[in-house]
Amino acid sequence: MARAETIKGTDERWGEYGADNYADALIGSMKLGGIDHLFFNSGTEIGFYQESIAKAEERGWPTPRLLTVPHEAAALNAALGVSMVTGQPSATAVHVDVGLQNFGGAIHTAIRGSYPVLIMSGAAPRAYPESMPGGRNSDIHWVQEPRDQGEIVRQYTKVDHRLEYQDNPGLIVSRLLQVAMSEPKGPVYMAVPREVALIPLPGMARFPTRDDLGVARATWPDPADARTVAQWLIHADNPGIYVGRSGRNPRSVEALVRLAELLALPVMERAADRLNFPRTHPLFGTGPLPTEADVLLIIESLTAYAPPDLPPPTAKIARVSIDPVYSQHKTIEYRADMWLPVDAGAAAQAIYDAATSMLTKSDMGRIADRRARLEQRKAAIEAECEESALRAGQRKPLHPRWVAYQLGKILEPDAVLLDDSLSNGVHVQAFNKRSQPGTYFKSGGSSGGWGAGAAFGAKLGRPDRDVVLASGDGFFMYGSPIEAMWSAEHYKAPFLSLVFVNRSYSTGTRGVKTTFPDGTIVRTKNFEGGVFDPPPDFAKMAEAANCYGETVREPEEVGPALQRALEQTRKGTPALVAAWLPTLVEEMEREA
Repeated sequence: MARAETIKGTDERWGEYGADNYADALIGSMKLGGIDHLFFNSGTEIGFYQESIAKAEERGWPTPRLLTVPHEAAALNAALGVSMVTGQPSATAVHVDVGLQNFGGAIHTAIRGSYPVLIMSGAAPRAYPESMPGGRNSDIHWVQEPRDQGEIVRQYTKVDHRLEYQDNPGLIVSRLLQVAMSEPKGPVYMAVPREVALIPLPGMARFPTRDDLGVARATWPDPADARTVAQWLIHADNPGIYVGRSGRNPRSVEALVRLAELLALPVMERAADRLNFPRTHPLFGTGPLPTEADVLLIIESLTAYAPPDLPPPTAKIARVSIDPVYSQHKTIEYRADMWLPVDAGAAAQAIYDAATSMLTKSDMGRIADRRARLEQRKAAIEAECEESALRAGQRKPLHPRWVAYQLGKILEPDAVLLDDSLSNGVHVQAFNKRSQPGTYFKSGGSSGGWGAGAAFGAKLGRPDRDVVLASGDGFFMYGSPIEAMWSAEHYKAPFLSLVFVNRSYSTGTRGVKTTFPDGTIVRTKNFEGGVFDPPPDFAKMAEAANCYGETVREPEEVGPALQRALEQTRKGTPALVAAWLPTLVEEMEREA
């Protein structure tokens, strides 16, 4: 009882919440901190999550919804998907060290994509059998105690913590969520021993919520810096904006559009993982290469140019980033004339405000001429894209450009598109015509398998919208798709998967050829390790998860199949269309 009194006697400004034990306080703090979904994978030591959530639902206490996902990687990717579309934290809970390791590459995606997710796993109890509630009572508990469980994910989280007896559990969760939601956002980890979760409380707990603690906000640019950048852009002959991840803050899109329109600045993307700028806008995709520009405004784009393909530009450069030195990355060789450690939207607005008071009639005339040239260039680009798609539609075997074109035709303006298409990504990006913030996403990392789980989570976060995943077949298999689709069907969060079936890894085919252009593999055409042909039957995989599946091989089949599948999702059933393409080896031979 002394421990419970310690919690009760803390800061009187904190709130009181129903809780019989530490686990109840954890659950309540999660919900009060913005977590609506807890993606769960069962284990011997984490049944307290199930009990506490069931109790909270019965008693009317705050609690997230518990959802069963039969594979840990799919569970974490689902949590990433919820946070991606809502901007709020989500959570996972899995089984001791083995469940934590089974997250696999999703851990990489969480940190590289800056997802504010609370990652949790149980910790095998250490208490002597029968010495306290939750103590060791199974042979397996001796096997499942690593030296340092947090070390497994320490490189991939902003902070990690093992819940201990002396902790205020509600405060610990609120603090972790405060860290996760403060820029730069990212995942946090907590290990919860079973005996600690079951420490009793006197029917209540007192702790601050995440919002009581507060979340750090991005700073505003120095007005002098904003004026300097505005002056550079106004006087430039060939300026350009390069973006990559500025759309993480959806409000930045509108601010960036205003700035680009004011000064007729073309906006280019590289390694984009969000909708940063409307793809249909006349200024999008019409700019100079970095080496051709005289002024570059680079916003949340680590690799706006990457040697040797694009050597360092000689332009005057202003870089904008919440984390201006990219502290997650050890080796950075990029330079800038000015670094602005601020939010993308704040920077765009401040530069816009400064520019409006500096423009002369002469400036406005030059800008108008550039605007006209860029609008013509955009029209020409779109006409060529349309023509290339129609040409691709005449080819047999099926061309991935035609598949992506047909996908673009079924997407409503507010549909959420997740792009995990990799080698076919250039086609998906060309024809998706996304223009609204929050309607286009990539994983933000380089680990395959994000898509199916993330699409399930995205549909939970945006139940009123179509959610569509475009994925390569290799990446699709990495993501435990049967488990993700099963969960989506079970919880009535249906999404459409379009799988580009080329039975190939780009790394093991095109990549090998690039590295060894005169090598034995190219000479003998022995691309073993890069091709998996024949592949699984993806349509039957969908059916195995109680979902709808269909395979298409002819150009005229693609559009109708996608429409049928989309209708299935609107009726509540997840659906998959597998588009059968040539292998990448066959495509390379065709190109030669």
